Amino acid sequence: MSSYSLWFVDIFKSICLVADRIQTSSMSDRHKVYILVLLQAIFFIHLAECVRLSSCQKEEKCTRLVSCSPLMNILKPRGMTQAEKDVFANRQCGLDPNGRELLHMVYVCCPELGDVLPSKQTCGKTTPVLGFRGAENAELKEYPWMVLLLYENRLSLTWNQRTGCVGSLINSRYVLTAAHCVIGGYLTHNDLVLKSVRLGESHNDSITSVSRGPHLDVEVGQTTVHQGFTSSGGTYHNDIALLRLRIPLRYTKQIQPICLLDADFPLHDLNLQVSGWDPTKSSQPLITSTIKKRNPVDCLNGYTSFRPASQLCAGGQRKRDTCAGISGSPLMGIKESGVDKFVFLAGIASYGQQYCYSAGIPGVYTKIDHFLEWIKANLAP
Repeated sequence: MSSYSLWFVDIFKSICLVADRIQTSSMSDRHKVYILVLLQAIFFIHLAECVRLSSCQKEEKCTRLVSCSPLMNILKPRGMTQAEKDVFANRQCGLDPNGRELLHMVYVCCPELGDVLPSKQTCGKTTPVLGFRGAENAELKEYPWMVLLLYENRLSLTWNQRTGCVGSLINSRYVLTAAHCVIGGYLTHNDLVLKSVRLGESHNDSITSVSRGPHLDVEVGQTTVHQGFTSSGGTYHNDIALLRLRIPLRYTKQIQPICLLDADFPLHDLNLQVSGWDPTKSSQPLITSTIKKRNPVDCLNGYTSFRPASQLCAGGQRKRDTCAGISGSPLMGIKESGVDKFVFLAGIASYGQQYCYSAGIPGVYTKIDHFLEWIKANLAP
């Protein structure tokens, strides 16, 4: 066994002995909690043949655990969930034997704070086919920012078996979705409350069924709905909401953020794509379709409440549009900037035609660039 491993085993045994003794001592509760925190901290240190250090991702920094507030805020003296413990897996990137205490000795890959959006070198990294596509099944790797919203019935405390709402991951801590997916008449009428999100899922057969692939369920810690959100007769204004996840995510091939553009970008000549889980099929596969931005007049003809300043008009082509079952779905475009090529979020599916894939009135999407400052202002560290 390596000297580092022996050293950690000795520390672990020593702390265990101290913790055991304080159970019957008169030491203050504060000190007891501190020892227990140290015990919690050591669970992610490799006490194997050697201490294997991890490489940090682009948006992470190797720093002392005690200086990493996103992780320190999760660390608790007792009662940590498995999901909270998993956050620490494979994050150790360094070791300082001369540190005063364990929290100062261990270096971890610390994620960015929740109010920081990822760089264009990190977000939107995928290769979706942005040529014309009818409504067809999609591979999850094409849209790794796609998030399925999960609801619980607050009376029966059972999971809702079918959910028609989607969101988009914008950084390691936040998901962007439609406000009517968080509050509104349908949820109230069915006694549903948003509880968590699922990432890395390609099918939505059933919330309680065995997934077709690895996925990650994360609890929603806080929701922020736009203060100007209103609904009337199935139409919405300021239909946007932020979901703060209870724990920070670590990016994988199946879980990546989508980009938000810093400035308005013309969409007239772009092929845009929209994706969601198809509610018309029993297995509810992930589907995608290519659509075009339409003249605002086309939406004003169908919806007198349409607001061109804050909403986008798109789709309405037969076999190429979204439907009521995938509210909150991302409307996506692709942008090239120098050597960087990335997918950005142009809009959020708000409301539109009532029947999937039928031709006619285009759909209405919340315009992201109109709400960019609101988004930034409501991201918390």
